[in-house]
Amino acid sequence: MAAIVEMHELRKVYVRRRGEDVVAVEGLDLELGRPGTVHGFLGPNGSGKTTTIRCLLGLIQPTGGQVSVFGADSTRRFHEVSARVGAIVENPKMFPNFSARRNLALLARIAGIGPAEVDRVLDIVGLRDRARDTFASYSLGMKQRLAIAGALLKDPDLLILDEPANGLDPAGIAEMRGLIAQIAGEGKAVLVSSHQLAEVEQVCDDVTIISRGRLIETGPLQYIRGFAGSDSVVAAVGDRDAAILALADAGITARPRSVVNEITVEIDPVRTSDVTRALAERGHYLSGLRTESATLEAAFLNLTGEAPPPPGPPPPGPPPPGATGPADPPAAEVPGPVAQPGGPGAVR
Repeated sequence: MAAIVEMHELRKVYVRRRGEDVVAVEGLDLELGRPGTVHGFLGPNGSGKTTTIRCLLGLIQPTGGQVSVFGADSTRRFHEVSARVGAIVENPKMFPNFSARRNLALLARIAGIGPAEVDRVLDIVGLRDRARDTFASYSLGMKQRLAIAGALLKDPDLLILDEPANGLDPAGIAEMRGLIAQIAGEGKAVLVSSHQLAEVEQVCDDVTIISRGRLIETGPLQYIRGFAGSDSVVAAVGDRDAAILALADAGITARPRSVVNEITVEIDPVRTSDVTRALAERGHYLSGLRTESATLEAAFLNLTGEAPPPPGPPPPGPPPPGATGPADPPAAEVPGPVAQPGGPGAVR
C-alpha cells in the first residue's frame, strides 16, 4: 500500500539577518501514513517536527527537496488535495465567546459544508452535550477535542495532529488517546507529532524518530521497540548493595536503580526463579519482583545517543540512517487559522 506522504531530501533553512543561518530540517527521506493506522512522528522539542509538518502542508516553502501528499506536490499543488487533509498545528484557537456549535457552524459555512456535519463531528469527539457552551469555558482537553472536530468537518482521509496531548492532564491524555484510536479505526490515516513517547506508544502502528532535523529511524512500532534491548527484571530488596553482591556471587549481574531498594537484574525474565533462589540461599529475601518491558522511550534514548545502545545486534530490518545535525529554531508563528490547509474549517 502506497504511503500518503512522501518526502525526498527535504530541507529547511531559516535565514537570519544576524548570526548564522539555522538548519531546521536536513535531508529527510520519508514515507508516512496508511489508511486505518496511526503514525507517530517523534522527537524532542526543537527537533524539526513542526517545521516538517508545515512543509508538507504547504504552509512554508522548503529550502530544498520534495514533499508530496496524495501524490500532489505540497509546494505547488496542495490545493488539489487539501479537502482530503485535516490538521491541527500547535494550539487550537477559536472565537472564545462563541459556543462550540457556533464556531463549527461558522467554519462549515465558509467551507460550504452542510450543518449536519457539525452534529456528526461533535458526536465523534463526544462534545454534543456541551455544544452550547462557549469555547472559553472549555477545559484544555475539550478545546483540543473541539479543534479535532473542526479538522474533521471535511471528513478528511489524512488527519495530522501536532502535539495533541500537550498540556493535558492524565484524564485528558487518556481521552485524546481513545479519540485518536477511534478515528484511525474508521479507516483514516492519522499522523501524530509528539515528544510524549509513552502516550504515542499506546496508539501508534508505525513510528518515525527525528532529532536535530535529521531522520534517526522509521518503521513499525515493534521494529523500533527492538532498539530498546531486552525486557528486564526489577527486584525490590531490603539491602540493595548486599543483594547485588549476593547475585554477583551466583554469577548474575545486577545494578542499582534510582528507586531506593530496587535493582535491575540482567537476566532473561523466564529465569526469575534463579534470582529468588540465589538471594534466598544467601539470606536475602525479596519484597517485590517484576518484569519491565522494553519501551519506545528506551529505544528513542538509545537511537538518539542519549543513553548507551542496547547490547547485541540491532533488530532485523533496514539499517538505521542515524545522524545528527544543527538544532531546530523555535517554530515561527503562522498568521491566521491553520488546521485544514487550503480551505476553511481550519483551527489553530
